[in-house]
Amino acid sequence: MSGTTANSNRDILCVIPARAGSKGIPGKNTIEFSGKPLLAWTIEAALGAESVGPVIVTTESEETAGIAKEWGADVPFLRPAELAQDNVHAIYTVLHTLNWYQESKGHLPFGVMMLLPTSPLRTVRHVEEAAQLFLTQDAPAVIGVTDLGKHMTNLRYMNGHLLERVASDVSPNQQRQGVASLYGVTGAMFLARSDLLKAEETFHLSGALGFPMSALSAIDVNTPEDLALARWVKKAGWSDKALRPSD
Repeated sequence: MSGTTANSNRDILCVIPARAGSKGIPGKNTIEFSGKPLLAWTIEAALGAESVGPVIVTTESEETAGIAKEWGADVPFLRPAELAQDNVHAIYTVLHTLNWYQESKGHLPFGVMMLLPTSPLRTVRHVEEAAQLFLTQDAPAVIGVTDLGKHMTNLRYMNGHLLERVASDVSPNQQRQGVASLYGVTGAMFLARSDLLKAEETFHLSGALGFPMSALSAIDVNTPEDLALARWVKKAGWSDKALRPSD
């Protein structure tokens, strides 16, 4: 149904891209993590958030689809092979899911959230608070960020071994109290209005709001080292209580 507009309801569709192939960690999304498949942690976080749903996992793998269904997610289709290549950005799997949803339901959801399954320490509370920020601030988009603990005076490009300052107009001796903090985009949280996402094909929309997350809650598991760190953090029972209670 091309030409339909976003639903007037304030519903938020959650899309979890879970491609089967992974070069860094084979079978990454279904590997065991603290007694569950890695993917299960993201599904549970999404299902536990009152402001989010339905929760759809998009994958090309029958095995991954079975695991997703076992943990309560919807898997209404298998992703086309051309969208399951390692050079295809996850945004295109979200857009494919939005197109399916629009054709099936006759309208777009108001918002769409993308949760990558590689952030197993993201909690229900993170998901719900990001959704509430999106809804209450009438934001075009909300993106998870972490405080890098750095400032423009500390950043350098490396040209071979030659250091080149990123902010050449800022004194290298500037005290950090007078320089804005820097935040890095994490892979843990992306949320946008569906109509704007379809039009721009990116979550990085003008006017997007940042949703601060601690570096540990936003760990992105892409290498064996990342997985080891995430497992250690989970086993230690750490939570970012300074920002929000653990779930």
